[in-house]
Amino acid sequence: MDGDRAFLLDFDHTLFDTDRFFWVDVRAAFSQFAIDATVWEESYARVWPHGYSLEKHCEHLARGGHVGASDVAAMERVLRERFADLHAYLFADVEPFLKQLRAKQIPCFLLSFGDPAWQAYKVGGARIADFFQEVFTTRQEQTKVDVIETFAGRFARVGVVDNDPRELDRIKDRCPHVETFWITRLSVEALASSDPEIRDRFRETRQFASLSAEFPHHRCQTLDEVPL
Repeated sequence: MDGDRAFLLDFDHTLFDTDRFFWVDVRAAFSQFAIDATVWEESYARVWPHGYSLEKHCEHLARGGHVGASDVAAMERVLRERFADLHAYLFADVEPFLKQLRAKQIPCFLLSFGDPAWQAYKVGGARIADFFQEVFTTRQEQTKVDVIETFAGRFARVGVVDNDPRELDRIKDRCPHVETFWITRLSVEALASSDPEIRDRFRETRQFASLSAEFPHHRCQTLDEVPL
């Protein structure tokens, strides 16, 4: 057994404000390409379940004739030039939490869903990779439990923090001893708001917060509520 305690943390919507990064700022930066909003959202929805990356998204748009090769190259250039440093998209409590784990010598692992290269770009841009003993990426939804199971015999206590209750349900079903924390980076007021601007600002966060869980999980809005 490697030790007493370990944490596995999700990335998008848990450590990283993906809604603000992708749906607000990247989308605004790409407005020059005049891609219809409905086309953008529908193509994103088709790509996302198989592990999102901008490259895959652009390929899908190109196949549909919505962007040309020059547009794809320009979009990639915009991403490189304007979104190289992503540190500002970390939630305010992330670095203090990771530093506490390091100070207490509690091993921490990153476990995220998405295309490995796309996730590596965001994690690297956020400048937090050095806090993790290892980074795991799953390409299919609700398969994080396969990674979690490998930790079951390595640590006496394992904590998982994620914003998707479906992932946590699968973990709790197969690894009932694992401590699961369902984090929702959204206030009750924002969740209930009918304001289009707020609904768009927290687009995916609202979707995950509206899901139902089959198993009991510790609910929290910040990492400060996760006991070490």
